[in-house]
Amino acid sequence: MQVQTQSGIAPSGARPLPPGATPDSLAAQALALHRQGLLEEAEPLYRAALAADPRHFQALHLLGLLRATAGDPAGALPFLRRALAEDASHGFVHSNLGNALVELGQAEEGLAAFERAILLEPGLLEARVGWGNALYALGRHAEALNAHDSARALGADMPELHNNRGNALRGLSRPVEALAAYDAAIARRPTYAAAHANRATALADLHREPEALASIAIALMLSPDHPGFLNTQGIILRALARPEEALACFDRAIALAPSLADAHASRTAALCDLGRYEEALASADTALALSDSATAHRNRAATLALLGRHSEAEAADRAALRGDPASGEAWNGRGNALVELGRFEEALDCFRQAEALHPGACSIPYNRGNALRGLGRHEEAVSAFAEALALDPGFADAEWNAALSHLALGRLPEGFAGYEARWRRRAHPERRHAESPLWLGGPVPAGRLLLHAEQGLGDTIQMVRYIPMLAARGARMLLEVQRPLVPLLRSLPGVEAVIPFGEPAPPHDAQCPLMSLPLALGTVLETIPPPIPFPSARAEAWQHVLPAPGRRLGIVCSGNPQHRGDRHRSIPLALFAPLLRPGVQGFLIQTELREADEAFLAGTPGLMDLRPMLTDFTETAAALMAMDAVVCVDTSVAHLAGSLGRPTHLLIPPLPDWRWMLGRADTPWYPSMRLHRRARDEGWEAVIARLPPLPWP
Repeated sequence: MQVQTQSGIAPSGARPLPPGATPDSLAAQALALHRQGLLEEAEPLYRAALAADPRHFQALHLLGLLRATAGDPAGALPFLRRALAEDASHGFVHSNLGNALVELGQAEEGLAAFERAILLEPGLLEARVGWGNALYALGRHAEALNAHDSARALGADMPELHNNRGNALRGLSRPVEALAAYDAAIARRPTYAAAHANRATALADLHREPEALASIAIALMLSPDHPGFLNTQGIILRALARPEEALACFDRAIALAPSLADAHASRTAALCDLGRYEEALASADTALALSDSATAHRNRAATLALLGRHSEAEAADRAALRGDPASGEAWNGRGNALVELGRFEEALDCFRQAEALHPGACSIPYNRGNALRGLGRHEEAVSAFAEALALDPGFADAEWNAALSHLALGRLPEGFAGYEARWRRRAHPERRHAESPLWLGGPVPAGRLLLHAEQGLGDTIQMVRYIPMLAARGARMLLEVQRPLVPLLRSLPGVEAVIPFGEPAPPHDAQCPLMSLPLALGTVLETIPPPIPFPSARAEAWQHVLPAPGRRLGIVCSGNPQHRGDRHRSIPLALFAPLLRPGVQGFLIQTELREADEAFLAGTPGLMDLRPMLTDFTETAAALMAMDAVVCVDTSVAHLAGSLGRPTHLLIPPLPDWRWMLGRADTPWYPSMRLHRRARDEGWEAVIARLPPLPWP
């Protein structure tokens, strides 16, 4: 933040030269008033002196200085330049010109002015401080610090020096030293509002947000309507997870200074916190229109990523890097976008750049681990997540992703132990029934044990296989699941009641999430229990309802479009056409279909639409039992088909879900299922072409 200046004063017209007055006497009178801070009284006298002598050096210089002091650096420039045209030998005039130029964002020219001032007067402390400010404005933080330290070595001790030295230290990511510099500035001027505000930013860098909030409150008490200070207050409130209050700060800052790009950028982040992504993007676009800066592009990229528009996010980060190749945040963000786009090698290059710029940032090895997972290099991924955890032992997302790699590698004990980190992940829903004792293994509870679903329908179907094991140990169980699964699971042996989500759970003595059962029961690859076949009284009826001109092939081409990985797993229905050979009747076994697939379905006589008949999961199970084989993408129907023991051929993307592990054509979770993996350099057509013709084993 720049040193605060006084509010602007409108230029006054020149007065007629009083009788007997000379330009020198008028300039002297003006200077006396100027020194008392009476700028409105001093300015007309300077102008009167210049009316009498337009080349009067002192009046030109001091009127320029007055305009700069009044908060009008643009108005100061002509007078300072004219003064130097008269006499360029005074270092202090070059220094004042440099200050005005830096204030106007012309830091390169300002730097040259300060260097000229120091050349003329090496001991001019103000010029050395200004030199440091110009270097800071140019992003040359190490040089800025050296410039400020050279001023200190010559005896400079003004509050502005310490404040601006703190800014340079913050730019060098040295917040502890920056905080000490701001404290030194405040010790010399307790009412220095900008130093209090800057102190708040250093405290926020150190994650001391409550202290930072107190410090920015002092700055706002000294300057209640300072837009920059309001912006800083909002940033701190965001860090304290108070986004509504933060947004109010940003809105007030924008009302006071509509062209303050930083406030629009900060507002974008607060709106993202609140899940208002479209509004956030509009705010990011406004910030970018006000400032075509690397920061504005980076901010827009982050918003686009949250909207799932990763290609645009990657382009926005590339724009940020064109403006600031040293932006570690943009390298990191671009790498994340490339991971989402499946361009993992390029992503690794980005993370290497980010790590070189920001060593010690735990998010970078974490993101590198995600890219390595995408490449199937899970051992290296586990090492990368371990690096992130060493930097931040509480980094639950790193622990969680390491668990996914362990599970993919078939190391189930390590994987399911780390899987428990899901409850501590950012934005993860809170554990339901947390008020009840958690059972994670050992003797089964003497009373009722509530088992409850927590993730997708397929996860629930996969994990209820543990219920017979618990029943064999004498457990009395209640089961809470997603409402569509209640009819399918109602008759499970050993379960006293099946409760749909949203209804009160009966009294119970302990609880366990379904996805924690493999950990609780000590699962290894060799002890995975068999799936439950879900007997259906409707199976015989479906055998008679469906036409049977030949082999029956069930097809599932897509899943829930809201699923985070859906674009990797869902396949256009038309790509399944080669399977509909003579003697094969296809049946669509899913309840939703993309608009683009409807036309193919309507125009393909060999493919029957079962959607109107699939009223619940018991009907879907009966339809699957009527199939000779099923080919599907990774959805809940795949789990149901595998549980029913149907010959199932699962098409999985290059980065498969953890349960399908690596390199295997079979899976211990579903013995009747075969896995068909798409390589990173091929399309789904090639995978489908490799499927054997019916009859399938």
